[in-house]
Amino acid sequence: MFRPDQPIDSVKDDLLSRSSFAASLADAIQAYTKKNSIVTALYGEWGSGKSSVINMALERLAHTSEQLPKEQKAIVIRFNPWNYSDQNQLLMQFFRELSVVLKRKDYGADAKKAGEQLETYAEFFKPLALIPDPAGLATVLSIAGYQVVKTVGHAAKKWGELKTKNLKEVRDQLDDLLEKQNRKILIVIDDIDRLSSTEIRQIFQLVKMLGDFPNTVYLLAFDRGVVIRSLQKVQEGPGEDYLEKIVQIPFELPVISKQEVEALLFSQLDELITDIPEGKWDTTYWGNVYHSGLRHFFGNIRDVTRYINSLRFAFSMVKDEVSAIDFLAITALQVFEPGVYAGIRDNKDVFAGIFGESGSGRDAIAVQAKARCDEVLARAVALNQEQIKEFLENIFPKLESMYSNTGYGYDWLASWRLSARVCSPDVFDTFFRLSIPKGELSQKEIETIIGLAGEEQAFSESLTKLKEDGRIVRLLERLEDYTKEVIPLERITPIVRVLMNIGDTFPEGKQGMFETDTPMRILRLFHQLSRRFEEQTKRFEILKDAMLNATDSIYTVVHEVGVLGQQHGKWISKKAPPEPEENRTVNTVQLEELEKIACDKIRAWAEAGRLGEHPHLVSILYSWQRWCPDGSDAVSQFVKTLTVKNDGLIKLIQAFVGKSYSQGMGDYVGRVNWRINLKSVSDFITVDELSPKVRTILGSGEFQSLPADSKRALQTFIDTVDGKVKEW
Repeated sequence: MFRPDQPIDSVKDDLLSRSSFAASLADAIQAYTKKNSIVTALYGEWGSGKSSVINMALERLAHTSEQLPKEQKAIVIRFNPWNYSDQNQLLMQFFRELSVVLKRKDYGADAKKAGEQLETYAEFFKPLALIPDPAGLATVLSIAGYQVVKTVGHAAKKWGELKTKNLKEVRDQLDDLLEKQNRKILIVIDDIDRLSSTEIRQIFQLVKMLGDFPNTVYLLAFDRGVVIRSLQKVQEGPGEDYLEKIVQIPFELPVISKQEVEALLFSQLDELITDIPEGKWDTTYWGNVYHSGLRHFFGNIRDVTRYINSLRFAFSMVKDEVSAIDFLAITALQVFEPGVYAGIRDNKDVFAGIFGESGSGRDAIAVQAKARCDEVLARAVALNQEQIKEFLENIFPKLESMYSNTGYGYDWLASWRLSARVCSPDVFDTFFRLSIPKGELSQKEIETIIGLAGEEQAFSESLTKLKEDGRIVRLLERLEDYTKEVIPLERITPIVRVLMNIGDTFPEGKQGMFETDTPMRILRLFHQLSRRFEEQTKRFEILKDAMLNATDSIYTVVHEVGVLGQQHGKWISKKAPPEPEENRTVNTVQLEELEKIACDKIRAWAEAGRLGEHPHLVSILYSWQRWCPDGSDAVSQFVKTLTVKNDGLIKLIQAFVGKSYSQGMGDYVGRVNWRINLKSVSDFITVDELSPKVRTILGSGEFQSLPADSKRALQTFIDTVDGKVKEW
């Protein structure tokens, strides 16, 4: 899943066209035939690919050496100074590693002798001292926890050998042995620039003074600028002068062009987004996001690797739920601008959504938001202020409203939500939590449900399941994003049929002065879906079919017919003229037929005893009066019959009770006020006829056993009749 920040091992993995340079480096080393030790160096910045070039050069060296006699093939030793921190330890381990390699059987007798001599040479740099005691026996003095020998006898033997040889004698013998070799010894020391200043100087002292053996070629790799600055801290003279005395043949790593870094980045991104549908990838938007800021983050291979690894970890979790382009942008901020990333995450109200207010209030809010946004932008370290601002304005259009007064209306919110943009308040959290918030539906889930509409029963069951787990209202909200073009035309009829049939069973959803309830959301869906067809006849056929087949809903049917009637100027103020014919969903004749279907449905529900139980009883009764030929008489008779028994009376009173909201200057939360409109009650039955019956129930033992909402309805009715509560 992840790609470690590791160099490549072979030219077959070369994506930056550096194999030819690596081959030239290997050939230059191979061509050096003199006996004298020589030091070559490969210069390049951190993350520029020095180790990869070394690996390819060694691969080339191994390949070209295949044609040479065994005794002429180069011996390659890679020494990692990171493993050792103490100077004596570093020196001793360097010579020990050379010793171990040279003593390999396949390198011949002379090499083995040189290896054994190197082992003796290494003893001079052990982090211990062998000190004879007064009795003439050797004791072991441990320094920094290192143990030289296991026995006193072995210690005495080693001490005796070193007493008879001084360092120069051992070195001369070693030089003679190595000079007789036909094999070159290539010693590679990488990542020198990662050491401390003192350790860097130790490495160069090792190479120049202690390890400059015959037939040795050193290949050192480091960032030249870092090493020069480090040497200046521990040398009396300029670090550059010191370095020039050490390195005879410097090689500058070819600079990686911006195009090559981009090619590597794009090749990695292509692997990640390969299964993103073409319709979900906006090429123009990608170009704007990339060129406005994303491209500035990538200067070398390491930048690409860090970024891609972060993407690989998180993208698979949410790729079906978020805009891929926005996720690429947000991840770049997380990797390269963590301060800005945290600021965005913690200030959702500043970055997501639109400025919906108008006038002076909007200006004040914009000023405050801009101040908070400026603080977040000031956290940028990789990009300058203008770059980060331009970058974020593309991702979060709300920032354009702050800085350039560009306006975005509410219709943009649906578009951003459908595209799963991070600027959508409904999707924002998913980018940072890497999961769908509780109660929310994933895009994949919504698309799956829409796909089920091809099978009406499966679609109905999926909506029922969402109703049971409390997410059906959220689905109705989100479906509006898909009605304009995403939902296929052939799925519209079954969707309308199912919603018309089970719409009454859904919870009311949001309620309040500025909120849309569930019945209205269903009607909005009917309107949006039916308007996908230009012909009124087609719309009429879809609605008629759905109404005729509705068995579990009556209010959804009545509500839809009532709204269609308003388009024709029915039931609305005379000041509001009917809509033009071309704006009406159905024509006059078709509307009358739908009204007749609704009347028949109402009568059927009344006869079956289901109508009195309905929470929208009052609205249905009014429609019954208006549309049906015998409406007034039939409704009066129905209400009289319903109120004969107490349970029917209570249901009728409850149907007329509603709630309003009020809020005082010192209130943080609004108050709910229960009200009843007695005039509306009298449209169906006289208040004087109901009052005695209600008072009887209030004074009986039955009242105490009633549910709380029934008690509240009866008390509100009597309090309103008695003038204790203001009539609605």
